[in-house]
Amino acid sequence: MTTEKKEGGSKDTIYLVPHTHYDAIWVFTKEDYLYINLMLILREVAELIEKTDYKFLIEQTFLLEAMETRSSELFAKIAKNIKEGKIEIADGEYLMADTMLPEGETLIREILHGKRYVKDKFGVNVPVMWQADSFGLNAQLPQIYKKSGYKYVAFRRGSAKREPTEFLWEGLDGTRILAHWMPLGYRAGLDLTKLDESYEKLKAVAATSHILMPSGSGVTLPQPETSEVVKAWNKKSGNVAKMKIATPHEFFEALEKEIEDKNLKMEVRKGEMYSGKYSAVFPDCCSSRMWIKQGLCDYENWLLCCERWCTIGHLFNAHYPFDELRNCWRMVLYIAFHDVAPGTGMDSGYDEVKQYRGFITAEMSNRCTNVHTKLIEAESAGSDGKAESGDIIVFNSLSWEVKNWIEMDFNFDIGKVVEIKGLKSGEEEIDVEVINFARYEDDSLRYARIGFVPTVPAMGYKVYIILEREPRRYRYDQSFIMVRGNTIENRFFGVEVDPATGLIDVSLDGKEAGRERICTANELVLEEEAGDLYYHRQTLAIPLKTEKGEGVKYGSFSVKNFYIDKSPLRRVINVETNYFSLRWPYRLTDKQKPLIWRHKFLECTKKIIVYKDIPRIDFVTTIVDKHPRARLRVRFSTDMKSLAYACGTQFGVVSRPTDLWHYKPKEKWAEEPCGVFPSLRWLDYSDRKKGLTVIHSGIPENEVRDGDVYLTLLRSVSMLSSDGKTGPAIPVPDAQELRRYTFNYSIYPHEGDWRDASAYKHAYEFNCALYGMQLPEDKKLPLKRSFLTIEPDNVILSAMKMAENEDAAIIRFYETKGAETDAEITLFKEPKTVKVLNMLEEEDEAVKKVLKKKGKRILLKMNPFEIVTLKVKF
Repeated sequence: MTTEKKEGGSKDTIYLVPHTHYDAIWVFTKEDYLYINLMLILREVAELIEKTDYKFLIEQTFLLEAMETRSSELFAKIAKNIKEGKIEIADGEYLMADTMLPEGETLIREILHGKRYVKDKFGVNVPVMWQADSFGLNAQLPQIYKKSGYKYVAFRRGSAKREPTEFLWEGLDGTRILAHWMPLGYRAGLDLTKLDESYEKLKAVAATSHILMPSGSGVTLPQPETSEVVKAWNKKSGNVAKMKIATPHEFFEALEKEIEDKNLKMEVRKGEMYSGKYSAVFPDCCSSRMWIKQGLCDYENWLLCCERWCTIGHLFNAHYPFDELRNCWRMVLYIAFHDVAPGTGMDSGYDEVKQYRGFITAEMSNRCTNVHTKLIEAESAGSDGKAESGDIIVFNSLSWEVKNWIEMDFNFDIGKVVEIKGLKSGEEEIDVEVINFARYEDDSLRYARIGFVPTVPAMGYKVYIILEREPRRYRYDQSFIMVRGNTIENRFFGVEVDPATGLIDVSLDGKEAGRERICTANELVLEEEAGDLYYHRQTLAIPLKTEKGEGVKYGSFSVKNFYIDKSPLRRVINVETNYFSLRWPYRLTDKQKPLIWRHKFLECTKKIIVYKDIPRIDFVTTIVDKHPRARLRVRFSTDMKSLAYACGTQFGVVSRPTDLWHYKPKEKWAEEPCGVFPSLRWLDYSDRKKGLTVIHSGIPENEVRDGDVYLTLLRSVSMLSSDGKTGPAIPVPDAQELRRYTFNYSIYPHEGDWRDASAYKHAYEFNCALYGMQLPEDKKLPLKRSFLTIEPDNVILSAMKMAENEDAAIIRFYETKGAETDAEITLFKEPKTVKVLNMLEEEDEAVKKVLKKKGKRILLKMNPFEIVTLKVKF
């Protein structure tokens, strides 16, 4: 509570806020929701405002944009009411995003797109973030919200404390924002016959005499009797608590004034709001409809990288594709919506998402090729005497030098190239792996696909020529990769393979102390799934089956094929395994080997990739799922013990408890803890002496239990809500996931903890692939170039784009180790001016920082987990 609770005798004020929560999709289609909201709800709202003292809240600008194009008459009425303050836009995002699954940059774009629309169309600001239904709130939102012009936040889900409902919410960087948690949800004042009951409950937990009472729900028609009900309340109970039809801003302004007038010391709460104690956050939806999570991850990475190179291209006088990029962003923002990304809607609601996937894939493929081609032209035209011819150019979109695996396809004219044995850039010569090839009749290469490990400058490129001879060997090269029996070794770790199961034991190179076991990796765990899109449920206390053999006695995994591919650069362990629901004999299995296998419901192909020069082990796991009502996870079993583990989150890192699956709270929770959490790109489990970073691409759900790390690959469910409590009991056959999936994930064994290991850096490199192109013969370029470097590597580039309103570049970056840092940004040419902006790309006293500009370098101090946005003019 506040140190000074409401002073006795003060009269309460109840702020009854009529609203409707807008879902782009959920149990209706997009078109259904637009019709209901535009034609039925908001038409009536406009009439009520004309006739009474009614007020209303609208959340998301997606709905207003649709109204503007579909019903200009209604839009004119609504616009007038917004300008007059009778309708408040609270939230103000393009669409109310899920805040745990998308990139942090995506959340900023939701706000930027929405708030710019509101300002352009209605001339008003949006001071209140209204998080009515997002499934928990990430730990960096206080900073994002304050730097996006919000003063307050009201939210429904995730609070770990019931009272007081008003407090200061502190983000990872220390930013604080005045917050209100809705203890009765957004329906507190929906039933106008029970306002007194709601008032008593809200008053008991409020920090001041000001009571926020939302009066609405999802797709709910306005109640014409509201004004009369409020008048009746005031006549009957106005001497105790005055009720008024209001907007959230009115509540927060009054709340803030009382805090200042009475000098109240507000409670401070830190970190993410992701507890199910008093309200559901649905952690299991992080594994519903996995194709959406994978797609969102891919498209965010693709779009952010393309945007960076389009900005560099524009600085070389190429056209910046504002409209095309904005169109792709709108589709990504739609996929990030809080019922789309979690996958919690009915099947047909995702038809638009499937269409968007095709469009984004085609647009980004063409756009990336186009922008890189133009950049090659610009570099070639502006090159000096240092330029050289090359066969290959490789681009790196990250803000530090990257050494990573890349595969490329080449087409050659007849007679040009006979063999590819290596690549050369200046004095550097490197090996290649020829993955596939085709030849002309004269035996020269027609086509080749090769893999190699280039080292590419930060936010830059490197040019290579093809060697038809063996690359030069270095006498003191420490890198090696070799096979001893069933063990693959490099200078980083050892990987011992069990051919009977296809599982690997990973040990870390302890130098003189020998190798120390880290984990048994990549074990499939098949579990019963009796839940729905929102919740995993199981009646069995054991798995259906694991690849080690645990679980129900009848079924079993069976290795069909096992072999290892070898090249100078890597070893690829290939495992084909199937799951059968019945094997025979199924008794006395310790004495009798299985003879008959029946009922194959899972087909799995695994590639386990151990590199010579990269300290990761990558996994490509392809599943053909035919098993309904099952959860499939991959397990990494360790001997480490720790009470907590680290998870990548939006613009930072959070700590999560281990073994929460075992915790049984004494009091009843709205949602019992299940142990699973979402992560963004990576998680790390460590005992501080050694650790394991598990990296993924669009596989957010994880758990650490009994020293084992789990990633959930998929859940097969058949109902939206099996009990009708979280939503209608609608069958969702497409969510059974009976399809082919390919999952990409990786592990990085290391010494120390995640900070010592720079775990975040390896996760970015895994997710943000190098991009290569075959160069035309007539192009000469510098051998390598960096357009932007940020040092040290705990300061990470988040966005590089052109400003919305002027010819300037926007560069956003953040600190991710939780340490005060002297940051240095080096550009490829000297900027004329550099200014710090807020996230709406506006100058703002609240975000001002001291900058030093020294030629091409920009120097500044960064606070732990701080996000900084710069406007750079050249």
